Amino acid sequence: MSSDGKADLIEQLGLMIVRWQDATQRHDETVGEIYGLSAAERLCLSFLWPDPQTASAIARHVRLTPAGATALIDRLEKRGFVHRKADPDDRRKVLVEAAPETLRVTAEAYLPLRDAGAKVLARYSEAELRLVADVLRDTLSVQEEMTARLLAEHGQASG
Repeated sequence: MSSDGKADLIEQLGLMIVRWQDATQRHDETVGEIYGLSAAERLCLSFLWPDPQTASAIARHVRLTPAGATALIDRLEKRGFVHRKADPDDRRKVLVEAAPETLRVTAEAYLPLRDAGAKVLARYSEAELRLVADVLRDTLSVQEEMTARLLAEHGQASG
């Protein structure tokens, strides 16, 4: 491939990544509109999908003050999206975990997206999927680095 061809392909990939980011944001905003969830609430809930978290971890992830995170958790708990439980390793600590309402929204809004994506990815070989995973990992790293740089340049703390 010529260097012009490679440069053109890199440009096309960059534009596709931007479109993908836009499509992801539109999907998340649509979920928010349908289920009455703010961007911070959606970010909190997605953070809880793999494991329960402490309120301080949620605050850092969502970039809220501790008081803001507590208010967010209170709102979500009142609506059945999360519940608090004692940390099994330290009963003095409290963990926040996804509740049935979060599982319902996930099943309705995100699992079909995951399943459709899995069908697309199933067409590729394991070696191709490893390459895609590498590209996504590297791209995610760049995105996080650029976000941290923007925050630092504008005097804000990164999460």
